[in-house]
Amino acid sequence: MLEILFLLLPIAAGYGWYMGRRSVRHKQKSQRKQMSRDYFTGLNFLLSNESDKAVDLFISMLDVDDDTIDTHLSLGSLFRKRGEVDRSIRIHQNLIARPSLTTEQRDIAMMELGKDYLAAGFYDRAEEIFINLVEQEDHSEEAEDQLIAIYQVTKEWQKALGIIKKLKRKRQQALKQLSAHLCCELAAEQTDKSQALSTYQRALKYDNLCCRALIAAAQVYVDIEEFQKAKECLQRIIDADIAFFPEALTIAKQTYQSTQDMQGYEELLRQALSQGGGASVAITLAQHLIEQGDCKEAEQLVLDGLYRHPTMKSFQHLMKMHLQQAEDGQAKESLTMLEKLVDQQIKFRPGYRCIECGFPSHRLYWHCPSCKNWGSIKRLRGLDGE
Repeated sequence: MLEILFLLLPIAAGYGWYMGRRSVRHKQKSQRKQMSRDYFTGLNFLLSNESDKAVDLFISMLDVDDDTIDTHLSLGSLFRKRGEVDRSIRIHQNLIARPSLTTEQRDIAMMELGKDYLAAGFYDRAEEIFINLVEQEDHSEEAEDQLIAIYQVTKEWQKALGIIKKLKRKRQQALKQLSAHLCCELAAEQTDKSQALSTYQRALKYDNLCCRALIAAAQVYVDIEEFQKAKECLQRIIDADIAFFPEALTIAKQTYQSTQDMQGYEELLRQALSQGGGASVAITLAQHLIEQGDCKEAEQLVLDGLYRHPTMKSFQHLMKMHLQQAEDGQAKESLTMLEKLVDQQIKFRPGYRCIECGFPSHRLYWHCPSCKNWGSIKRLRGLDGE
C-alpha cells in the first residue's frame, strides 16, 4: 500500500503544478480581457468627446500593468496636440507619482510634463523641470533645446546664451546661427551705441556670415561716422548672402554720400547686381544713373533686367521713367492708371517668404512667427519679388 502511495506522489505533484499553471494562465487571460475591455471603453469615451471619463479610466489602468506607460505617454502627447493641456498634465503627473517607474521612465514623463507646462504658458514651471533635466549627466539634447526655447519666448536672451555656452563644442557649432541672432536681440535692446556695436561684433564671432549683425553694425558705424568700417560691412553682406543686400541699400547710399564717393557707390551696386542682387538693386542703380544724368543707360539697365528676370517692381519702375518723359494726353493718363494698378498689386502681395515653412509676410522678420527659425525669411524671388 505504501509503495502505491509513493508511486502516486509524483503524479499528484505534477497535477498540482499543472492546475496551478492553468489557474495563473486563466487569471492572466482574465486580466488581459479586462484591460482590453477597459481600453476599448476608454477609446469610446475619446470618440464620444468624453475626455474626462477617458482620462480617469486610463489613469486607473496604471495600477494593472506598467506596460501601459508608453500608451499613457502617447495619450498625454495626443491631448497636448489637441490643445487639451490640462488633461495631458493630469496624465503625466499621475505617471511621475508612480514609485515603480525607472529613472529613465520618470525622466521621459518629466520631459512630457515640461512640454505640457510650456504649451500651457507656465514658463516658470517648465523652466524648473528642464533645468533639473539638463543638470543630469546623461540628459538629452531635447531638454537643452526646450530650455533654450523657453528663454526665446520670454526674451531672456542672455540666459539662452548661457545655456548654449555650457554645451559641448560640437553642439555650440550647430547652434552658432541661433547664438548670433540672440546677440543681435541683446544689441537691439541696448541704448549705448558702443555697447550695441560690441554685441554685434560678438554675434559675428559666433557666425561671421550673419547678415543681420552686418546690416545693424553698418548702421551703427554710419551713426558714429566710421564710414570705412560701414563699407566693409556692406561688402561682407554681398559675400555672405546677396539675398539680404536689398535691406542695406539705404545704409549704402548714406555711407557713400557721406564720404562723397558716388563712384564707389555705383561700383558697389554693380557688383551686387552681378551677384544676383535682384530688382531692388537694379532699380536703385537706375535711380543713381538718372541722378548722374545718364537716363538712357538707366532705362536700358531696367529693360535688360526685365528681359532676364521679369518682375512687377522693374515693370513699375520702367513705367515711372516713361511717365516722366511722356507728354500730357490720353496716353499719359492710361500709363498713370496702369502704374497705379501695378503699385496696388505690389502692395497687396507679400514681399517676403520663409524658406523653411513658406510663411508669407509683407515685412522682414528675423525670427519666423510660424516655424520659429532665425534668419529664414527672405525677399521673394520671381514675378512678385526680386
